[in-house]
Amino acid sequence: MRRLINTLIKVSFVVLILTNFTWAATPLSDERVKEAQQCGINVVDVKGAKELIAKGAIIVDVREYPEYIDGHIPSAIWAPRGLMDFQAYNWLPDKEKTYLIYCKTGGRGSIVACDLKKLGYKNIYNLKGGFEAWQQAKEAIEKGEPQGMGKGIKK
Repeated sequence: MRRLINTLIKVSFVVLILTNFTWAATPLSDERVKEAQQCGINVVDVKGAKELIAKGAIIVDVREYPEYIDGHIPSAIWAPRGLMDFQAYNWLPDKEKTYLIYCKTGGRGSIVACDLKKLGYKNIYNLKGGFEAWQQAKEAIEKGEPQGMGKGIKK
């Protein structure tokens, strides 16, 4: 009996973990990402992102606060996607500058890149594969607090 209970607990734990990791999106978010990817946004891989950074691109992390503090691309400003619609003009005042947008895997970054393009920003790039691709390429990361939402752009 004890063995059966232990087995049920283990199976329940595995099922719980699998549903949390595989249920990452809703049909609405899938549709939103698909639309964003079709709006003509520029997408770069890690190599292309590094080239943009070397040329002075502003790196914008659109993930949530816990994701940012757990690790981000060095010198990235934190501008969460959920507030970007309201704060884009304040956080990213120069529509002519080059912005490298990223999130965890590329979905939220695609949405933000498309929204910024619709707002008239000229040089918007989304990191293909997001922060996960950056980490898989074994590129440098920083950990720690942001200077604040949308803060950190060097004028």
